[in-house]
Amino acid sequence: MREAGNNPEGLNGLRVLVAEDEFAIAMFLVDYLQLKGAHVVGPAGDLQALGQLVDANPIDVALLDINLGGEQVYPLADRLAAAGTPFLLTSGYDDNLPSRFAAAPRCTKPYHIEALVQQLAGLVATPQASAGVA
Repeated sequence: MREAGNNPEGLNGLRVLVAEDEFAIAMFLVDYLQLKGAHVVGPAGDLQALGQLVDANPIDVALLDINLGGEQVYPLADRLAAAGTPFLLTSGYDDNLPSRFAAAPRCTKPYHIEALVQQLAGLVATPQASAGVA
């Protein structure tokens, strides 16, 4: 098993899917996650591209911006939940989450980047925390 859950300082080779439609934020996330030892899958800012990434790459954990250029990320979150892949929802808005995601881990923007990394690492240590789906 990977060590990330035991080491909140880094993501130690975990494959992290990044769903973010704001280019500058996406590039910052990629750089920082790689600095922390993650292998970043993506980023991508629309559901079609994200679906292709998931089809082509194993994913350990995902960072999902709720609103991707007007598209809601929930179909991808449903797919990840069904596969048992933990994810963290992010948003800069007070989104009204569907009830099936009420218990899903969430981080509001602007976020503290180190806290975000620790949340991602923690999800891998306790993957059931992201289920949010009964």
